[in-house]
Amino acid sequence: MTLKHIAIVGCGFTGTSAFYQLVDQYPVKEITIFESTGEFGPGYPYRADDCRDYMLNNTNDSLCLVPGNRRAFLNWLETKPEYADKMDPRGHLPRQVFGEFLQEAFTAARLSAAVKGIKVTLVPHEATSMAELPDGRVQIGCAKGHTTADAALLTTGRCPDHDPYPSPLNGSGALYIANHIRTDAFDRIPYDATVHVLGTSLSAYDVINRLFSSDTGARFVENADGQLTFVPGRNDRHVVLCSRSGRLKALQSRSPIRIDRQHLTPEALTQVSGAGRVSLQHIQTAVLDEASDHQVTLNTDALLAPYEGCKTDEHVNERAGQLLAKAIDDASGTAGENFLVDLFSDAQIDLWDGWAGTVLSPDAQMHYRADIESAFLSFFAPCPISTAQKLLALHRAGRLTVRKDVRNVAFDQAEDCYRVTHAFGSDPAKVLVNTTGSVVRDVESADQPALVRSLAATGLLRKDERGLGASVDMKTFRSNGSRNIYVANMMLWGPGFFTSSAFMMALVAERALKAMFATETQNTSSQLETA
Repeated sequence: MTLKHIAIVGCGFTGTSAFYQLVDQYPVKEITIFESTGEFGPGYPYRADDCRDYMLNNTNDSLCLVPGNRRAFLNWLETKPEYADKMDPRGHLPRQVFGEFLQEAFTAARLSAAVKGIKVTLVPHEATSMAELPDGRVQIGCAKGHTTADAALLTTGRCPDHDPYPSPLNGSGALYIANHIRTDAFDRIPYDATVHVLGTSLSAYDVINRLFSSDTGARFVENADGQLTFVPGRNDRHVVLCSRSGRLKALQSRSPIRIDRQHLTPEALTQVSGAGRVSLQHIQTAVLDEASDHQVTLNTDALLAPYEGCKTDEHVNERAGQLLAKAIDDASGTAGENFLVDLFSDAQIDLWDGWAGTVLSPDAQMHYRADIESAFLSFFAPCPISTAQKLLALHRAGRLTVRKDVRNVAFDQAEDCYRVTHAFGSDPAKVLVNTTGSVVRDVESADQPALVRSLAATGLLRKDERGLGASVDMKTFRSNGSRNIYVANMMLWGPGFFTSSAFMMALVAERALKAMFATETQNTSSQLETA
């Protein structure tokens, strides 16, 4: 079958990247794009109507649309007078700005398609069903009817949220915010409130930025030594950051060191493992060897147990402030102090490919998911220095407290508040914000949207054998239950490796399209040989 008509389902960042690449590089005649919000381009985290205090976590000089040009966003910024004058290549802008870039890229791709004679149909409705016809074509259904394409790429982004916490009863004085994206619930938080934030992810840092934004009267003033001082104005809020580990994020390096990997490579790991499965011990040893080669000393005890010896909640909070200050110093240095962030950034493609290629044994993968992932992601998905500086200023002003070993969150009807139980006691919480980012990745769950339920019911999308996400050929990104349906969304984070990188999702789109059209070439060659 010759691929002339491609359907893209979902048009946030990954969908826009796939659309741009299709128009730019492939001999298509028609592209149909489904987007349930009706807003094509920016996607879930980058919309213009969301909070300007939510910052991009990737630096300006690393955001891209296609893998071959990581400086695309930076180049675009330099054409915008409103950004160019104050733009720092290693800095971070509001997410809205990247959304503006994506909308312009989408518009440019539509214009290029028109010039090339490619028909583009935009469907501002949710795709609710998908089936494969006997000839291999894919039929996609929505409220307005059906579209039949030669192949489909699922770029629907997020899986459904998983929220284990109860909402307050009607008439309660407590406030619960289950999701911080595109909500005005923060406007109902009093300026004298204590806000408990569940999670220490990048989303938790977004929430803190919002709670102490300039709109609330708060300011952060830079001192002569470069540190920030918190000036509250009318804002008398206090934040309690709650998580199991208490582990805080590492930061994006101001001046990353040059990495020359010799040990944390597929070839080296294969050699030390004797061409067998790579163990987590092999990887740990490789990381330590890389550090030694780069003249960096890693304190593994402190990395694995940053709160060792803390016997009280006050001691935990004091240690958190020390860790935050050290993370800022490390990221601001130039002698490899932020080595792990720089190393994992350099190795991100090999880490993705190693996991996708099942280099680790199933037991090692389970151990990683259960016991190591949260610590690893502290370095693999770091936050901006500017955000951490604000957090440190809040901590020193007594406005930010860190709790660890959070074991239970329940609503106490008698006290009309939540009870957040941790290692050293229990806090009453009148305002609770959930930023744990838990999502439903079980393709067979009833919580999945209609499209996923449709695909799962017919076997076109199957549960990955490890129980998370979809079963996908991670070399081609084709769903293992289909012939012409490809997956480039959060379902990959089950069989694949976690990434919040724009570069990596653009790379997934690139690889999926290459595989899609390589399959077409192979099929055509087979038909010619048969003839």
